Amino acid sequence: MSDIESDGEDWFNKDEEEILQNLQCKVKNEHTRDIEANTEDIVDANTEYIRGPSETNEYLYQKRLEASSHLSKEANVKKMTTSEMRKAINLEPLDVFLLVITNERDFFVDQISTSDGLERVILYLRIWCKICELELPGFQKELLQYFVNNDIFLEKLRVLSAKLFQKKFKTIWKNVEEVEEIIYAMRFLIVRLHKWQLITTKASYVIEHIKKLIEDSDNPDMVQRQLSQQLKFELDRVLKEECKQLNENANIYPTLNELFEGNGEDCNQIINALKISEKLEVSEYIAKQKRILREDFMIPLRDYVCKLKEFGTSPHGPEIYEDVCIVLNADFINAKRHEMLFVDVFGRKRQLNEKRKKGDNVISLTKEEKKLARDKLSAIKTGSLLLFSTSRSFENLILATVTYTDRELINLGYLGIEIVRQYNIGTFYDRSLLMFETPAFFEPYNNVYNYLNTYGEDKLPMKQYIIDGESNVSPPRYLQITKPYSYDREKLSLNTTKPIKPKSLPLNESQWNAYCKALTHEFCLIQGPPGTGKTHLSVHLVRTLISNAKTPIVLITYTNDSLDKFLLKLSSYTSNILRFGSQTRLPEISKFNVQLQPTQNEMVNPRLKRLYYVVNEEFKTKFAIVQQIQTNFDGSEESYQSLLAAQKAVRDVQEKLKTIRIMFQFYVARKADIIAMTSTFAARNNFLFRLLQCKIVIFEEAAEILESHVLACLTEYTEHVIMIGDHLQLKPYTSNYRNSLTSQLNISLFERLFVNNLKGYTLNVQYRMRPCIADLIHPTFYTDLKNDDTVNSYPKIRNMDKNLYFHTHRKHEVFSEDECSIFNLYEVKEILKLA
Repeated sequence: MSDIESDGEDWFNKDEEEILQNLQCKVKNEHTRDIEANTEDIVDANTEYIRGPSETNEYLYQKRLEASSHLSKEANVKKMTTSEMRKAINLEPLDVFLLVITNERDFFVDQISTSDGLERVILYLRIWCKICELELPGFQKELLQYFVNNDIFLEKLRVLSAKLFQKKFKTIWKNVEEVEEIIYAMRFLIVRLHKWQLITTKASYVIEHIKKLIEDSDNPDMVQRQLSQQLKFELDRVLKEECKQLNENANIYPTLNELFEGNGEDCNQIINALKISEKLEVSEYIAKQKRILREDFMIPLRDYVCKLKEFGTSPHGPEIYEDVCIVLNADFINAKRHEMLFVDVFGRKRQLNEKRKKGDNVISLTKEEKKLARDKLSAIKTGSLLLFSTSRSFENLILATVTYTDRELINLGYLGIEIVRQYNIGTFYDRSLLMFETPAFFEPYNNVYNYLNTYGEDKLPMKQYIIDGESNVSPPRYLQITKPYSYDREKLSLNTTKPIKPKSLPLNESQWNAYCKALTHEFCLIQGPPGTGKTHLSVHLVRTLISNAKTPIVLITYTNDSLDKFLLKLSSYTSNILRFGSQTRLPEISKFNVQLQPTQNEMVNPRLKRLYYVVNEEFKTKFAIVQQIQTNFDGSEESYQSLLAAQKAVRDVQEKLKTIRIMFQFYVARKADIIAMTSTFAARNNFLFRLLQCKIVIFEEAAEILESHVLACLTEYTEHVIMIGDHLQLKPYTSNYRNSLTSQLNISLFERLFVNNLKGYTLNVQYRMRPCIADLIHPTFYTDLKNDDTVNSYPKIRNMDKNLYFHTHRKHEVFSEDECSIFNLYEVKEILKLA
């Protein structure tokens, strides 16, 4: 084991020079032709430019992996033995990935030869499937590229398929489970190659050959299997769509043309087309959800930009920052979170001193300037999308996400950013630009959209209820193989006609009924009118589920405030809680924050530490390439394209680093009873749920969460979903209030299913309001709402003759500056008079 694998706490401070020197020796010994063929190589010192990094061949990355894995001068090119492959296939998926990505024996090249037997080919295929099923952000595309470029292995798959579907080889396949795994793995990998637009000529030939083998098969037992039919369906679809161009809307970022011309989409038409009565395929359903999500983000942005272009200003919308500059981070190695670029909001107005000219961004500012910077930048959050242009005519455009909002940097007038798209701009460093943030906060849209891109036909849990409209709900699968539920050590018999409630369980009749249904139905909707004890019920549900769950329970709310209040009540029963996100306001909950939990060395696979070190070094190398290209930039098209490619390479490595950080969190989270977060955070970290293979997901405030956001919180491992909310109280938040009224965009998945087809369970005893107030909503909204006896003894309002008043006025509601919500200032002032 190398030094990097050792268990010391200073593993990340090991000798960098030894690795780098070893790497340099290996690179120098490579054949010149191989170096020139790869666009990521560093050219001779006399050459003017560095060629941009290649998207399809991570040459330097692979060399770093080889160098770091054994730290020797001689490369070990031995193949993994078949015995080692047998052991690898029995590991957990993450451990398999870490093994193959850091192994001194290069798993991705020359592991399969023409003379290899059937067992080795099958093992290799299953390992590929296992690591690609993780859908690792930042790694997935690169892994699939290695897979599809392995021509020898593709040919072996063709031969393997022939033996599967020809009757004369029938005696080989006695192990039914193995056959199912082979067919599933082939189907999964082909679908993923198609989704990433990576089908090569050779792969297309193999796919067509497998399809023909199934069609002409003389082995009906094999062909009639459900998985074989699914494989054939996918092969047909892939071959039909093979020549289609990548959809322009494969990502959520707006194009320059879209900001003015639109994309012809009508949000009302799209949403109205999405009806529960339709029999949609998963791909069609996901495509519609993506279109709805994207249009919701685009509408206010398009309106705002068009007003800026036409009138030069807009009465509503985000603040415009004039005369800002984008500057390189000269001290990137010491950057806390790998920021490559900064926005200088003082821009050309800032007096450039000698330190700045030398690349030092630390400049003395007056107290007034620091206050101005704080006031300007404090409202911009990490994850925001910023737009830059040289003028209000928008002949060019830069899109950048905010990566870092450190208070010290904000006081100096800087924001850490990452450029994600640019149009017609050329070099932009130190140019005077105008800047504004998108009206809708970008991060939740981006997270959900990106996750929806990963959905496959077989990856949508609860499809029968969400898409197909099934109303008969099955019990959770895990209940069929585990012990019965218990509460306070008392076994619960919930499957009888009249379940008996334990005396220690403080629930009323409607709560008890909902409690039983929630535990025995794999998909359950619970409606709770105001004051009926939704959170109280949720706490006791979670208490019961903890004793049954073998993986952490995922608890999701719409707001941080609700999450903290829920966790505060739960903390009376368990302290084994992990709270994700840093927006908690309760000191009692702060101690559960995942960032404060120690990561013990024995908990973490040492190969993950090695991978972090290697990718961190890769980032430094690729950032240095960007710096050198920028230094030699002369404005030519060649150098401009090289710069774009180099910047993209840096972004790709940043994505890997984010994924590795989540892997570290996995080792902390896997022993927790509860992992809790908001729906926004959950969409960004869905990969963590997949690693943990979480079976139970509970949504509080479910009626406030958009349908697409719910989907982003589910995985193929989800076996039990409980949604608790009230669609008659609150609707999902959308980017544009006006649009939500006409398009019905503010209908949540909870409401859609509750109203249309899936039986929900309603709590009907309220404990919050005096009867005269409760009568306002009963029976108009809630036909069966009852008052608990305790509300009759509530004290009267002090200094008031009556407990209920109506106040009539003619002051209309107005839209907020961003037009995302409405408010009534007159009502606010009147309420304040009573305080």
